[in-house]
Order: sequence, then structure tokens, then C-alpha cells
Amino acid sequence: MANLDFRFDDYTEKFSSKMLAELRSYALEHPFEGPVSIEIGANRGKFLTELAERHPEKTYLGIEIRRSFAGISHRRLKRHGCSNADCIHADANLAIPILFDDGQIDEFFLLYPDPWWKSRHHKRRIIQESFLDLMERKMPKGGKVWIRTDVGPLADEMRDTLILHDAFEPIDVSDYPQEPLPWTNREQHCFEAGIPAHLVYFERV
Repeated sequence: MANLDFRFDDYTEKFSSKMLAELRSYALEHPFEGPVSIEIGANRGKFLTELAERHPEKTYLGIEIRRSFAGISHRRLKRHGCSNADCIHADANLAIPILFDDGQIDEFFLLYPDPWWKSRHHKRRIIQESFLDLMERKMPKGGKVWIRTDVGPLADEMRDTLILHDAFEPIDVSDYPQEPLPWTNREQHCFEAGIPAHLVYFERV
């Protein structure tokens, strides 16, 4: 269920007022009940759509920071009749506290995220201690974190950051998932170019 009374600090409320207003309106119109699986950075929605089609019994939400891509993903889901999934334009750090109760998100998918190569932009990388604290609150024990990237150093950094957090433990990539996950557009390109994928799978403990 939505946390419509949740408020961020004054700076965030002021300078992100438009996005926060959109999120609170969305939360009021589309309350989530039961477990939800989240894809952060849904791009054009290929992965999200295929996963939603495979598992109509589950609920999925894509969170995409680029408004145009979020719109493409949303329309793609509608076109494929995926009533169990949606994609919204938002910053995940803002959306998750408003849209979900503690313990409600049972899966996070972070697939081929922007590596933000420049050192001054590293703070924009999603796997930071503060975001892991948020994930800890919003996930039940046993919840899964699925990360894939074609950037080896980024995979190492995300893995190290997760290992240092008390709420997450690595899981054997040979055991999960029980079925092959759909490919993103980027993953398809990497496969065709012979670029290996780095898998970072963790469990909430």
C-alpha cells in the first residue's frame, strides 16, 4: 500500500516537487497490494514485458528515470496486455518510499545499469549504502536482488558494496534463477558481440 503521508527533507520536497506530486497521484490511483517485483531502469520495457507475460500471477513495476523511455515501456506493456505490470517515470529513491510498504518488494532487477564512468558521477550509481538501507526496509527476508552488467569493475563494486551490508548475502549464481530470465536489449547486443555478462545475485537476510 502507498505511504501518502511520507515526506522527504525540505530540500528534496522543494526541488523534486513535480516528480513527487506525480508519484503521490500515481500512488493514490494505483495502490499496490501484496508482493511486487521491481525493475530499476526499465529502458524500453523489453525485459519487463517478457517477464510479466511469463508470470501473470505476479505484479511488476518498472521505474525509469527517462520520461520518454518510461512512456515507451508503459505503452509496450499495454499493447501486450500485461495487466500485471506497469512502468513509471521516476527516481527510484523517491518512488519506493512512497509507493510501497516495508517488506513489500520481493525482487529487485537491476540490469545493465548506467556505469556513470566519470569519477564525479559515481555518486549517481544506484547501488549505494543509502539505497541498500532502503532496500533492506522494503524487502522481506528471502527477497532477491538480481544484477547483471557487462562492466566488470562495476560488478565488482556493486558486489563489494552489497557484501559490506549486513542485510544481504551473495547467492550462488548457478542456482538462480530456476529459469532463464528474459534478455534486455543491451544483453542481446552484448551476446551478439561476444561481451560476457557479470552476474551479481544477492538475498535479503
